Amino acid sequence: MFYRTVYPKAWQITRKNPVVWFFGLFAALLGYYEIETLSGLANNFPDFISTNIKSWVDIFVTFSNANLTWSSLPDVLALFGLFILFSAITILAISSQASLTYTASAKGKQSVKKSLGLQLQNGVDKFWPVCGLNIINSLIVYFFLSMVVMPLIYFLSNANDWVIYIILGLFVFFILVPLVIIISFVTRYGIGFVVIKNQKFTDAFVNSWLLFRINWIITLENAFLLLLITILSIVAIITLMVFAIVPFILISFMIPILAPMLMLIGYFVLAVIFITGTAIHGSFYNIVWATIFLDLIAPGKSHGKIHRVAHKHLPKLTK
Repeated sequence: MFYRTVYPKAWQITRKNPVVWFFGLFAALLGYYEIETLSGLANNFPDFISTNIKSWVDIFVTFSNANLTWSSLPDVLALFGLFILFSAITILAISSQASLTYTASAKGKQSVKKSLGLQLQNGVDKFWPVCGLNIINSLIVYFFLSMVVMPLIYFLSNANDWVIYIILGLFVFFILVPLVIIISFVTRYGIGFVVIKNQKFTDAFVNSWLLFRINWIITLENAFLLLLITILSIVAIITLMVFAIVPFILISFMIPILAPMLMLIGYFVLAVIFITGTAIHGSFYNIVWATIFLDLIAPGKSHGKIHRVAHKHLPKLTK
């Protein structure tokens, strides 16, 4: 019964309030780190926040070591303008994530019906603690993947001593990898405690760990289900884009003189489908996690099927 109430509730909020799609589009920039850590641990690509931090640190280090003159002023101003632009996008992305989390609460459902600005303000008010949680998650995950897990995997692939191979393999896949996964879930629940329960950063982080420790099975169950939904969403978006562009291509072959205009319209349609699909999925994804969070902290909460089976046969795992 758990997912029969949580997922329809999240979809109803997403479907009935198109205003949240705006936040979903920007929140999608932050990625879906809970399912990414489950499905792409071998992928050493940092997320949006890690990429920005690393890129801008490298750029500022390069400029600090350069011999700047007055002729370099346009380049410096252009760099400063880009920094302001990316900072604004980052603020909007993190605030959108907070706004979507707030939307799942009782007060959020009322405010989302009033105005886009009011809903955005709810997210901006919680920007710094939510930003802190995202930075911790991004840096820890990026550090472990790029500096620990990947080098160890490379070392294991070239190790000749089978004893060292087994020991390091167990260390990577039973300690480091679970730690990365746990941090991503703790971050998600921490956002709920900050935005919905109005807790401070440290209290939210501690309480989110306690919440995950108690509900780790249902958290993983939800993550795998969202992974499946994400894959299906990607397939659906790509399918719609293919069906949308095919008529424009066919007509362009039949009437070559109209080809430039038709392809321009076709590309515009593709962009609309991609942006709309990404926005809807980003909204739904974040609202699902917020709804899950509200259900887990509510008294007399229900559980997913895997949790109930585990509690029946292995009760110690679900304490």
